[in-house]
Amino acid sequence: MKKIYQYINYILAPLMLFIIFTACENEPEYDESMSSSRMMSSPQSAEIMTKEVSGSPVNPDTGQSINISDRKISKNAQLEIKVKSLDDSMNFITNKTNSYKGYIVSSSSYAPNTDYETKTANISLRVPSDSLDQFLKEIKTYAKETIHESIFTQDITEEYIDVKAKITSMESSEQRLTKLLDKTESVKEIVEVEKELSRLRGEIDSLKGRFKFIENSVVTSLIHIYMEEIPNPVSINDPSWNTRDIALDAIKALSSFGQFIISVIVFIFVFTPVWILIAGLIYGTKKLRNRNK
Repeated sequence: MKKIYQYINYILAPLMLFIIFTACENEPEYDESMSSSRMMSSPQSAEIMTKEVSGSPVNPDTGQSINISDRKISKNAQLEIKVKSLDDSMNFITNKTNSYKGYIVSSSSYAPNTDYETKTANISLRVPSDSLDQFLKEIKTYAKETIHESIFTQDITEEYIDVKAKITSMESSEQRLTKLLDKTESVKEIVEVEKELSRLRGEIDSLKGRFKFIENSVVTSLIHIYMEEIPNPVSINDPSWNTRDIALDAIKALSSFGQFIISVIVFIFVFTPVWILIAGLIYGTKKLRNRNK
């Protein structure tokens, strides 16, 4: 039993030292969920931001510095535009993405209940990195106005190499544990080795998922597009808005109001004698009552 534990420790010790060493390094992180909030900038502006990495990463297989052409560069973009129709623009961008062999990551839209609010939409997508500039050019040509454009590049070579090296090291440890499992006869020892193998394979799967994401970040570019629909202006040539009809309606309203005033005056004039008679009767009755008292 002691020999089994010593052998497991012999296998895992180099791996644990490697993990502890790499955990002390600062790994660059890439966040795909970039904010889709509005970007404040002057119209037709474009800014390019590049993250520089000091030093030259070393290839663990050869021990030599990696050439510039072999570096892993992630290139992404944000775009804010104004369009004539939100629905047509969403369909256009979706079809254009498919034509570039890309895919839609997410999309959302906002349709207000009032006329004075603007319809907006957000769409995130991925296209091949070498087609990024041409894709953006076609979207800007289609749009009525480009409000803002940003292009971001990030060198993720070090993270690429680090994750790949971890996978290689862990897979070597997995092979040694597998061989040990074949030689073990004790049930308790088999359970211990299988438990360690299960943990190790879980970490390998997690790292492989991360490595796949890094590779995808290099070969494809993530683009966030924010769109605003341009409101349709009210036209005075609209058939439903006729100056002649509005003037006639105003004259009719004024005529009706005049007829109402005249009717009130005639009503008061005709019934004036009646009002006087009623008032006289009331006054006489009150005066007669006062005398009787």
